[in-house]
Amino acid sequence: MQIDKEDEVILARHAGEVMAFALSCPHQHTALRWVENDGGRFECPKHHSKYRPDGVFISGRATRSMDRLPIRREGDQVLVDIDRAIRQDQDSSGWEAAKVLL
Repeated sequence: MQIDKEDEVILARHAGEVMAFALSCPHQHTALRWVENDGGRFECPKHHSKYRPDGVFISGRATRSMDRLPIRREGDQVLVDIDRAIRQDQDSSGWEAAKVLL
C-alpha cells in the first residue's frame, strides 16, 4: 500500500488487483489509516469506521464504502485519475470496475 498525502490518494494491492482510493473517509472526510489487525483493514481514526482492503464498508458511522478513483494500466505503469471519485452507492458498476489486474 502507498499513501500520497499531497494528492490524497491511497494505492492498494489486494487479491491480485490494484485499486486507488480517496484518502478521506466518506463519513466526515478524515484521513483513513491502515490497521494491521485481523489481516489488515482501513479505519477512520475519528469515528472508527472500518473497511476491507478492497474498500468495502464493514462497520462504523460511515454509510458506504470508500470512494475509488478511476485507474488504468499502461504498460508497466498504473495511472490514476485523481480528479474524479466514484461512490459505490451512486455508481456500483463503475466502482467495481475501478481496479486493474496484476
